Amino acid sequence: MDTITLGPDLAADDDAFEAYRDLYSSGTDVDRLPGPLRTEVVAHRLPRMLVFDRQLAGVSHARGPRRVARDGFDHVTLHLVLAGRMMLAVPDAVRAVEAGSLALFDLTRPQRTWTTGARIVTAAIARDRLDPAVLDGLDLHGLVLGPREAGLSIDFLRSLAAHAAGLTPHLAGVATESLCLLLGATLASLRDRAAPVPPPVAAGRARARATAFIDRHLGDRDLSVATIAAGIGVSRSVLYRLFEPAGGVARFVQQRRVAQLRRSLSQPDEHRTIDELATAAGFTSPSHAGRLFRDAVGVPPGEYRRSARGTAEPDRAERRRLTRPDPAGVPPLGFVTWHGELM
Repeated sequence: MDTITLGPDLAADDDAFEAYRDLYSSGTDVDRLPGPLRTEVVAHRLPRMLVFDRQLAGVSHARGPRRVARDGFDHVTLHLVLAGRMMLAVPDAVRAVEAGSLALFDLTRPQRTWTTGARIVTAAIARDRLDPAVLDGLDLHGLVLGPREAGLSIDFLRSLAAHAAGLTPHLAGVATESLCLLLGATLASLRDRAAPVPPPVAAGRARARATAFIDRHLGDRDLSVATIAAGIGVSRSVLYRLFEPAGGVARFVQQRRVAQLRRSLSQPDEHRTIDELATAAGFTSPSHAGRLFRDAVGVPPGEYRRSARGTAEPDRAERRRLTRPDPAGVPPLGFVTWHGELM
């Protein structure tokens, strides 16, 4: 169990905001809103899941189309508002999330959240921990659920945030599995009650097949649009349309290669060199891999690997260092490696 804490110990609001923005720079664009500022975070890393307990005021978080296309995040997040109110915006909808309610997001799609004052518990879950049959055809992006629809998931997430710091590795794994099962059951119940589903269900299934095909053939440097289209039985024009929101087929393949390299670098028992891992992921050259990796992640592969393999929990000074800007302009590593484990 690893923990990162950003507390109310920075005297100046500007310092507190910069530390918070730097901490989240690997996953979202953070802006300051008018009015009082509060940016307190306790974050826990569980197997294939991150849990954040935050007290926030005067900040917004956004993942625009360019960031979504660039970083290749594909996990699912849950935001439980314990006190106050959080606002969310997704394409075609703006909603308020009141205290006691849960909001769900798909990280492959643009989104924005903001609050003038709230305590929010967030769980970021690797998509492969959720049953694909539950997610297929259900539009969870921007979905807001109350205790009536998701009471068990809400209660479990609240309890998990309270006890996460004391979990053993075994209990942490059980906690991840339990929340995923509860969320899956909640979403399955919504479908059974004929909750609205998006029209392009067939397109979603075709994209899922294409993604699986791409992942199986990432090591093939000659992987092409024609190969993928033939492999899943669609035309090239259909394939182009499926991946247009992600910036195109080539960009999506690039993102998946970066994600595979990221996962490999995070594994403590992976002893191949970075060049060998880049080749296994299908990059044309190690330099090409290094450039794309740094563009997506913010740090070079070697620095990412060193950070990912650190096992000791940072002391107070180290925690503060993780949230400070690097003199050379390199983003902090706090959540960079953590997010990588969800891909």
